[in-house]
Amino acid sequence: MINLITNELLKQLSRPRMLISLGVIVFINSVASLFVYMLFEGIQFSFWEYMRISSNLIIVLQVFCLIIAGDIVSNEFSSGTIKLLLIRPVNRVKILLSKYLAVIVIATILTSAHFLFSAVLGILWFYDSFFEFNVNFFLVAGAYVLRFLELIVICSVAFTLSVLTRSSSFAIGTTLFLTFSTGTLLIVMNERGMEWGRYLLFANTDLQQYFFGTPPFEGMTFMFSVGMIAVYLVGFGGLAGWYFGRRDVDV
Repeated sequence: MINLITNELLKQLSRPRMLISLGVIVFINSVASLFVYMLFEGIQFSFWEYMRISSNLIIVLQVFCLIIAGDIVSNEFSSGTIKLLLIRPVNRVKILLSKYLAVIVIATILTSAHFLFSAVLGILWFYDSFFEFNVNFFLVAGAYVLRFLELIVICSVAFTLSVLTRSSSFAIGTTLFLTFSTGTLLIVMNERGMEWGRYLLFANTDLQQYFFGTPPFEGMTFMFSVGMIAVYLVGFGGLAGWYFGRRDVDV
């Protein structure tokens, strides 16, 4: 399994989009930090408050990570290299799992790079408050963890669609559409009393809504959303594994 994951990581890290992703991280953080500094210049503003703001920029990483997740399987079919993987004396499910774990590792790398570069810029502009470990420290830690979990869920959706359709464009496009349009749909459903909308995946992915906002439907709780996410992830994993293990390869 380690060799399979390493092989997937080497393939992904060698592609230009990884460098582009890191470049975008540097760019958006540089622009955001300068904007925040100019906006709050002369006003009491701490390093940890800046880091709280920077956690929201993970939404940009979601785009890059779901592109990788939506392409990592279907690209093997479109390029014909899937046959080279399947002739190995390794169970198909293990091959699929290695690709999914590689996506998680890449998401972790990009999120860590974002956090570290944000911290460097935060220290540069707001170094006086770096050692003020107050409640904002825990807010930042929680924000990054919850945003990362949301990122993994979104990648899981793109990954599953990629396995089922073998189409990168469909998996990526559909996931992007669902990610950025479901919020409006949930508002409409709530206004029309469609309470069953609480069981939709994207009504539960943003766990920060329980700490810094309001859930889309009354009665929703943090543990309810965690449970719904777990059910969906198990379902996605089972469906993708079953389909990938049984589908004939005709490339």
